[in-house]
Amino acid sequence: MSNTGATGPASNTRAAFQTNYTIGIIASGILLTMIPVTLLVPVLKELVSIRFSVSNFWAHAFMSTSLLGGILFAPFAGILIDRVNKRQWIIGIALIGNAICFWGMATAGSFAMLMISRFLEGAMHITALTAWMATAADLSKEGRTGRMMGALSGVIILGITIGVPMGGVIAGEDSQLVLWAAVVFSILAACIAALLRTPPRKQEEKKGGSRMSQIRAMVRKHPEMLVPYTYSFIDRLCIGVVVSTFTIYMTDVLQFTPAERGMQLSYFLIPLALLSYPVGRISDRIGRTWLMVIGSIIFGLVFMTYGYVSGIGLTIAMLASGIFSAAMFAPTLTMCKDFSTPETHGIAFSGYNIAGSLGFVVGPLLGGALYTIFADMMPLLDAYRYTFLLTGTFEILCALISLPFLLKLLRSGKTT
Repeated sequence: MSNTGATGPASNTRAAFQTNYTIGIIASGILLTMIPVTLLVPVLKELVSIRFSVSNFWAHAFMSTSLLGGILFAPFAGILIDRVNKRQWIIGIALIGNAICFWGMATAGSFAMLMISRFLEGAMHITALTAWMATAADLSKEGRTGRMMGALSGVIILGITIGVPMGGVIAGEDSQLVLWAAVVFSILAACIAALLRTPPRKQEEKKGGSRMSQIRAMVRKHPEMLVPYTYSFIDRLCIGVVVSTFTIYMTDVLQFTPAERGMQLSYFLIPLALLSYPVGRISDRIGRTWLMVIGSIIFGLVFMTYGYVSGIGLTIAMLASGIFSAAMFAPTLTMCKDFSTPETHGIAFSGYNIAGSLGFVVGPLLGGALYTIFADMMPLLDAYRYTFLLTGTFEILCALISLPFLLKLLRSGKTT
């Protein structure tokens, strides 16, 4: 009897330690995986337009190309992640590949080689990130999903937040230094992945059909998955405009230095990172629906003011954007986990990342196209203003159009 009593608590302590250890590894790995994503943002024009003598549209396209690679490879990554127990191998190999791609961008002798490296980098990044996310979802307990996904989203944004101002500082007199820094961070993330240890998981029965058909089958079986996927698409679309069109706006109109651009974007990202975990906890208590809807509407309204404010007004707009983005980001990520099963977390988050990546592809291209069209019709400043006005309306329309479906899910008990 005494032996059992001694063994039980000891076993529980070891299990708790293992879980906390794994969570720490995942958080550290995600942080280092995300930093390279935005190191490049403050010097986007210098890395692409000036370096290769191409128009600002191609600087927008450079941002989208990475996500296009992610979209095309994410379904394969999701299937692989659900079928392989030792995810540390998947993550490590993907991150080493990521480092090689950034090396290719740093040494590219032509614009075509830059874009090819960027495309492949997207495939490597989405594989590593999806595997990290699926592993974290496996560890979340019933009733505590919001806080786990909130912490996960907070770490994702924290990595992005660190990357933006760091990229501006690292660039200094040579914008290409950020590419070499991205190589280093990717290798460090791969080293962290080597420390990852996860218990054996129940394997989903292998089904026939293409990888995309399995994602479509999951959405047909659980159409409610379209809600977090749609929010992921629209949210990333707007962020895509921020990191491309808004960054170039700060360069062309506001005449900000790379460090100033990075700092201004960090005002957006810091509250988004810091609030994601608290919002996740709140969503466990009061539900996801109204946080998503209200956050989306207010974020859209703030987005529409970007071209009209400057100085302290612009800083306040960035801070408000981060606050209300957090109100929808953590709940949508949590909802994605709520609507999937442990055996399909890889597929579920693969679909989520596909939707987000597609939004990020469309965002810079849309921002670049709108600005180009408006610039032919009106002064430079007005072209940027109308681009931000129109983009902000998409966020508002997403909330208003999805609200009836969300209320239906709320009444049925499928969400909170």
